[in-house]
Amino acid sequence: MRALLVFGALAGILVAATPTPVAAQPPEVDQEPVGQCTPPSNTPVRQLSWAQRRMSPERVWPLTGGDVLVGVVDTGVSAQAPALAGAVLPGTDLTGGPGDGDCFGRGTFLASLIAARPSANPDVPFVGLAPAARIFPVRVSDDPPKIRDHAALAVAIGNGIRAAVDAGARVVAVGLVATIGVRELDDAVAYAADRDVLVVASAAVPRNGQLAFPARVPGVLAVAPVGPDGPVRNPVYGAAPQLAAPADELIGVAPRGNGHRLASSSELAVAFVAGAAALVRDYHPTLSAPEVAARLRDTADQPSTSLPNKLVGYGIVNPFAAVTVVPNTDSPATPPAELRVEVPRHATPDPVPISRALWFAGGIAAAALLVTGPAVAVAARRRRAP
Repeated sequence: MRALLVFGALAGILVAATPTPVAAQPPEVDQEPVGQCTPPSNTPVRQLSWAQRRMSPERVWPLTGGDVLVGVVDTGVSAQAPALAGAVLPGTDLTGGPGDGDCFGRGTFLASLIAARPSANPDVPFVGLAPAARIFPVRVSDDPPKIRDHAALAVAIGNGIRAAVDAGARVVAVGLVATIGVRELDDAVAYAADRDVLVVASAAVPRNGQLAFPARVPGVLAVAPVGPDGPVRNPVYGAAPQLAAPADELIGVAPRGNGHRLASSSELAVAFVAGAAALVRDYHPTLSAPEVAARLRDTADQPSTSLPNKLVGYGIVNPFAAVTVVPNTDSPATPPAELRVEVPRHATPDPVPISRALWFAGGIAAAALLVTGPAVAVAARRRRAP
């Protein structure tokens, strides 16, 4: 997994560890220092990110609007984040207690990409892909860079998936990546599949030779990161990606404050695919989890190569097409699927450890830069990936 924040290139979110006996508890982490949680972000960004322009979720909102429950397995999700007010359930912390707090902040950032509510300020355009969705947070670790035991991490991710499924989630976004597979994680993915829940995880890893779990587990939708210009530079995958989504130069929110942060990290791509899946599950409630995954793949913005492409799988996720395209299952006279879309009922569509200080200081400074800097370049909706 490649992790990058403005004003500092970071080597990765997770640290590879030598295999150790599997423990039935959350991964071991170093003692959490006092007073090191992210500060509030109070600088709002008043322009769209390239990713939000590329996804253009507002075109499909007139068709959707249900409160699909999305599980987020990561560092917790802050219920205090104003942009997520009313969206975050208490959730669970695998060490005990609720999961609706977030010290490190990555789980909150990821959740905001999925379900941030529109701002009351019309000059602040940031909003999540599925702003009517609800979030069930599962805190596996307060500080991913300090994780040492990846076998235990894999077990904990499995426990987190089960907790989200038992809570009623129909989509589970896993922001953490383990480099070791264990039976408990395989069983948890099978548990989700048996209950018709779609699991989405990152295909990226920090170093060559590492494996990505749960992305490698059959039935999991593995996601690759892309930036404004296509696939990220020198991507390293521990699983074959099936889809790709934005992961660089993203606007999101911190656990507290009315402002925004800018962050880049491979696992954040999971949020856009999970959000698109939530939109599909809302508008097409009879589709099974495998059918939702197939629909996301079939309607993606495809690269001009044979599929699947080694960098982006079947292409970059396209939320509008995923919801609106009508599959070509009729007579030969039926127009191609990509030309047949459903018009919204109420509107017409417009055409290596990192330090917590760097994660948050970089994000806050970048948010301020975005406020005063030049406009973000607009990415073409159907731009082909290399």
